[in-house]
Amino acid sequence: MSVASPGRPLRRIFQPVRGRGLRKLLWKRLHLPRALVHPALSAAKAAANPAQVRVRRELARTPAATARAAGEIPAERGYLLLAPGELPGAVEAAARCARVYEEKRAHAGVDEHLFNPRKRFLLALLQGDDFCAHPDLIRFMVSRPVLDTATAYLGSVPVLAGAALWWTPRNDTALRSQLFHFDAEDERQVKLIVNVFDTDARHGPFTLLPADVSAPLRRPRSLRQRLSDEQVDAACGLGHAVSFVGGPGSGGFVDTCRCLHYGSRHTRADRLVLMVQFMRFDCPTESTFAFAVPPELEGLEPDAVQKLALGLE
Repeated sequence: MSVASPGRPLRRIFQPVRGRGLRKLLWKRLHLPRALVHPALSAAKAAANPAQVRVRRELARTPAATARAAGEIPAERGYLLLAPGELPGAVEAAARCARVYEEKRAHAGVDEHLFNPRKRFLLALLQGDDFCAHPDLIRFMVSRPVLDTATAYLGSVPVLAGAALWWTPRNDTALRSQLFHFDAEDERQVKLIVNVFDTDARHGPFTLLPADVSAPLRRPRSLRQRLSDEQVDAACGLGHAVSFVGGPGSGGFVDTCRCLHYGSRHTRADRLVLMVQFMRFDCPTESTFAFAVPPELEGLEPDAVQKLALGLE
């Protein structure tokens, strides 16, 4: 892949293979083995654009590609906790997200989500293309400390696959994603979870079991299921649970494909988190919260790694 030369307008990388519809048909509806479907879709994407896969892997092996990482996500554990101030820009991003929440609340734009008949938690105040109106947040998402951390873990410069600003009002439920589960988009991915408000046990914080602890339940059948606390405790032990709690800007990186997790359960106070999702370029599927960042973004002059993450050349 060529990197744009000075003065040459940036353009989006064309991805000829879209896997989401095929994956839904083959794995979810026809119930073909995931061990067959996912490698086939990944191989098709790689074959359609081999230069992209190659340059992303090569660049990930250079010291400069991971020099500014916020920290290392241990492969065996699959997560990295962050206190406020540990990830550059996270406190400022949290403050910006809080302003979005306050602005929507002032215009009654938040309360309308309460009448969603299907879901009363993890309600998206911003998702996908909505972030294009907030270039400061996108600049944070592709800042080198964030990108370098994801790159080092995935072994390839990833795609900024999606993002959402999730609000959860008070609730007494424990269902769907409020139960332990694995994400099943790929064998690995990285999500960055940033607490916007001061978050403790009352807020239903994002909670995980480390990857090595979760491993006994990472079977094909479990990837389709939500699991009860009793099932998880019997197989893994709930004493290993880790919650992302702390002040604004706290949170962490997590591989939600390898770590059992849940969030927004039994909240006693409003919870607001920024979720940023990174996937391999040849991931079998695409994010539910995907968006296309415009080639010209206010205040961003992307370097080679950032161009790859944004899907620009």
